Amino acid sequence: MALLPPSPAALLLCLLVFAVLEAASAFGPPRPSATAARRSQHVHQHDVRLRPHQLRLSATDTEDATIADIEEITSFASANGVELSFTTAGPGYRGVALSKSDPENILGYIEGFIRPGGKILHADKMEIFKGALNSARREERAFSGGGTFLGPGLLIAFVCLLHGKESGCQMCEFLAIDDAEFQHKRLIRYYKTAGFREVRYVGEELKDIPDRLVWGGCGTLMTEEIDSILRKWTRIIRGAKRRAEDDKGM
Repeated sequence: MALLPPSPAALLLCLLVFAVLEAASAFGPPRPSATAARRSQHVHQHDVRLRPHQLRLSATDTEDATIADIEEITSFASANGVELSFTTAGPGYRGVALSKSDPENILGYIEGFIRPGGKILHADKMEIFKGALNSARREERAFSGGGTFLGPGLLIAFVCLLHGKESGCQMCEFLAIDDAEFQHKRLIRYYKTAGFREVRYVGEELKDIPDRLVWGGCGTLMTEEIDSILRKWTRIIRGAKRRAEDDKGM
């Protein structure tokens, strides 16, 4: 049976995404020197874009039924040795985690853009630097790797998802890159633990060409509702905070 080429609609979507990627490329790769210069421009300066979200599910719900706001997240991050920064350029965004004891030490970053149409937050690049984490632990004994079992990646992603929510996005999507089978399986386990679900595998078949043009490679496409993820992460963060306070009181 002959294989059909990608449809015109799929190619049009790719062209739209490329246009957005070009606008978002103004960020460039994160550099320590640029990060240090931005130290005074931490996340709390973006309160106009990232307003507190106090969304209660019912009158009898407890504190953990709300979504943490930007002040709560940055305060929790700082208490655990992490400083957060967040910047935007057009539809593009970038969240960066820095070591509180050394602002030149970039722990990790996430960057992406809001998809054309405004309903999906697209995460294009996500990276945590193991060497930077080890360096932070050596320099500051109180450094806890971000305060939760999901590490500083959760803190960066929380800020990015708050931005998406404030911008009207309902869903978040990203590709767990398949560079090596073992590493790919680890990524899938990590993201499932974080609350995301698998959509499909983007492979090398002809039908996957539009997705590969968007994502730049093969891997597992993952997604979830932003509200659902933020509530789950809020429970994780507040639980970690309570445990830390209990440990201090012992």
